[in-house]
Amino acid sequence: MPAEMNILLVEDSDLDAMILERTLKRMELPASIVRARDGVEALEILEGELPNALTGQPFFILLDINMPRMNGHDFLSALRSKEAISDRLVFMFTTSDNPADISLAYKQNVSGYFVKPQGSSELRKVLTSLHTFWQACIPPAPLSFNS
Repeated sequence: MPAEMNILLVEDSDLDAMILERTLKRMELPASIVRARDGVEALEILEGELPNALTGQPFFILLDINMPRMNGHDFLSALRSKEAISDRLVFMFTTSDNPADISLAYKQNVSGYFVKPQGSSELRKVLTSLHTFWQACIPPAPLSFNS
C-alpha cells in the first residue's frame, strides 16, 4: 500500500471530522481524507457521480452509523449490493456500542468496529491501529466505474 492512507470519512458531525483530521495531522500520519456527510453522498462519491472527489486508490471507509438521509447500516447494505464497489474496506467509527449495531455491522462484512473515543490518547490508538492495518494489508484491486 502507499505510505499515505486514503480515507473516505462518512460522518455528519463537523466537530468529529475536524477532531479526526487534526489528530491525524498532529500525529504526523500521512493521510488524505475525503468526507461525505451521509451515506447518500458517500455512494455518489464511490460511484463516480462526484468527479475527482476520491482521488487516491486504494482507500478505506470510516463510517458513522447515525446520520441523516442514509445511516451507516443502510449505506453498508447499499454498498454490498453494488457489485463494482461491494468489496470496499469499511471500518465503523461511531458512538454506538450497542451489541445489535456491532453484530449488524460485522454481518455486513466490516473490517473493524471502533467506538469513537472520548479522549485524544484513545483516538491516537485507533488511528495508529488503522495506520498499521493500512501498511500491512493488501486491499481489493480497484475496479473502474464502468465495469
